[in-house]
Amino acid sequence: MSDNRREFFRLVFDRMIEGEISVQEQAPVLMKIDNISVGGLGFVSALDIAMPENVECGFNLLGHSFLIRGKIIRKVPQTNYIEYGVGFDIDQDTASELFKQLNYYHIRQRKRTLPK
Repeated sequence: MSDNRREFFRLVFDRMIEGEISVQEQAPVLMKIDNISVGGLGFVSALDIAMPENVECGFNLLGHSFLIRGKIIRKVPQTNYIEYGVGFDIDQDTASELFKQLNYYHIRQRKRTLPK
């Protein structure tokens, strides 16, 4: 039996994608997104963010821009960076569009037809 308690399909990227994260009205900082679902995302950054900090995550998937609020729910320090997990506070329309784009991305990733 799997120990994965996630409620949503999670897309793990073959290559991390770039995004931006903002903390309390500060200028956005670059993040590298490792995985994403309708419920949240995992990313790495050199920025040290407190828990549970409210954040705003911005990223693009296949030409669609997303800007979603959330909260830092996981923080794992590594040698040169920190791994984070963000839980989204997402409305239904944005969740539906994100789910659709995640599925399109997943299909293209499996077929290896993603743009470079």
